[in-house]
Amino acid sequence: MDAKPGRQYATLRDVAQAAGVDISTVSRVLQNKGRVSDATRARIMAASDTLGYQANPAARALKTSRSLTILMVVPQIENPIFASAILGAEAEARRRGYALVVAYDGGGNGSAIIRDVSNVNLIEGVIIASFDEDDKLRQTLASTGRPYVILNRFLPGDPNCVAIDTRAAAHNGVSHLIELGHRRIGHLAGRLGRFNGEMRLQGWSDALEDAGLERGQDLVAEAGYDPERVPQGVDRLLAAGVTAIHAATLLTGAAAIARLHVLGKRVPDDISVVTMHDDLLARVVYPEVTTVALPTQMMGRVAAQRLVSLIEGDTDAPQGPAGTILLPPDDLIIRGSASRAICQKQP
Repeated sequence: MDAKPGRQYATLRDVAQAAGVDISTVSRVLQNKGRVSDATRARIMAASDTLGYQANPAARALKTSRSLTILMVVPQIENPIFASAILGAEAEARRRGYALVVAYDGGGNGSAIIRDVSNVNLIEGVIIASFDEDDKLRQTLASTGRPYVILNRFLPGDPNCVAIDTRAAAHNGVSHLIELGHRRIGHLAGRLGRFNGEMRLQGWSDALEDAGLERGQDLVAEAGYDPERVPQGVDRLLAAGVTAIHAATLLTGAAAIARLHVLGKRVPDDISVVTMHDDLLARVVYPEVTTVALPTQMMGRVAAQRLVSLIEGDTDAPQGPAGTILLPPDDLIIRGSASRAICQKQP
């Protein structure tokens, strides 16, 4: 069913008529408020999708005298994980009648960015992803004066965090390499001493320990999230005699493959590479990257759900997540960057 002739956008009334319910019920479902039966909710969401309904933040803001604007602060725009999370957060914010503003914090100036953007846009809440140390992030959050959700990490003692279980993702990726016969597996680490870097290091270590394999320090090279640091890390791992590399991020995994090409190493014949997160980048490098997919869009969507619930004081939302959330990784996607260890290929 299409929106009514002569009208550019579908309205709540259109959705209500298509679903056979009243407008107030549609409003509750689309704002994730109140209790509605699963069947009614499904009917309303189907009608909304069919009609292409989108909430109008500007109209709602005029009606409520609120800005209905959320700020999302990320430390890397080029990082595929944050790009994907932004898409998920924007879609969910728009569904709930909010606009999303994205700001880039590349230098640990989160509090100043939040202050400056808030002064201009009257921000109602903040989703923040940060590489800052815990104490500095706490100072930033204390200065916001607004509801917030922390994205892609946990902050000890803070319940408003949404992240992905990258320890499990790393374990899955390394376990795949072990199943392929690799016994000396290096880890190209993220930022050690920080939540995700340590989670992924622990997942690598857990998988090796489960298989009774070595976990020496010479098998770990820290590249952080900077592709420019990858060549040095790859060289160190090769010097340690690895037959496979587990990279903590897709970006550094792709950079590792590029470095191996420069060194004349064949991937995966000489060295296998496995990483985590699935994105276009994983499919445009050669060979295509074997990776553990991560629910990054879902992470952004859940963070926006949680923030809107905090803003609106909605503690009874049937689908509104409450408190710290750790999302499980998605499936291992097998492509061309990993194969059996050389010793397994020989007749």
